[in-house]
Amino acid sequence: MSPLIALLTDFGSRDPYVGVMKGVLLGRAPGARIVDLCHEVPPQDVRMGALHLLAAAPFFPAGTLFVCVVDPGVGTARAVLWASDGRRQYLAPDNGLLSWTLRGAAGLELRRVTNRSLFLPEVSRTFQGRDVFAPVAAALAGGLSPEELGPRCVSCKRLPFPAVRRRGGAVRGEVIAVDGFGNAVTNIRAADLGPGKAFSARGVQFGALRESYASARPGRPLALTGSLGFVEFALRDGNLAESHDIRIGEVVHAR
Repeated sequence: MSPLIALLTDFGSRDPYVGVMKGVLLGRAPGARIVDLCHEVPPQDVRMGALHLLAAAPFFPAGTLFVCVVDPGVGTARAVLWASDGRRQYLAPDNGLLSWTLRGAAGLELRRVTNRSLFLPEVSRTFQGRDVFAPVAAALAGGLSPEELGPRCVSCKRLPFPAVRRRGGAVRGEVIAVDGFGNAVTNIRAADLGPGKAFSARGVQFGALRESYASARPGRPLALTGSLGFVEFALRDGNLAESHDIRIGEVVHAR
């Protein structure tokens, strides 16, 4: 059976780019099984793409091939990277997009994709999702050995994960994402906190961690542990980001 191919891009759904990528994939690997992980990564936002991949990858079966195209450096000398963590494969520009997911992987193997015979005959400087990533993914789905992609490499570009700072009993972090519901995801892991910490950001008091959205009164802000294990802020039955102007980069305090 062909491996599952999961697509992660910043192409959106308005234009035909995702469909064209799938057309190339299916033209070269008719039996491919394709999952649309997400195509609404904000344009050129490598960090958000990295966070989406970090959130999703552990829940996919072994053998999945993630094709990740958030590529502000398209058309430049940036490398195309193939990686394996021993369970899943990844194909992405070497711009840090994979670094959060691969961090600490025990069986990590990295290769630079240099075998141009795998690409479409004419490679655009603006749409390499079609001309490079899709045909290479199709070749892998068809059983191509990773050794044929290109040489092994020992490192890839790393995207620093925002650091949490501690002073005394206080913790300082930041908002690293805002989801489609207007919830603010922070870089603070709930498991790293002592009991009873109260949270605030942008003058909004969120109190201590609650167990669920429903544990706050309607219209009230709250803090809880999100599905990624990070502290998140929300507004019961509302959109926190819109109502309180909470944005990525906001400083978060826990005391």
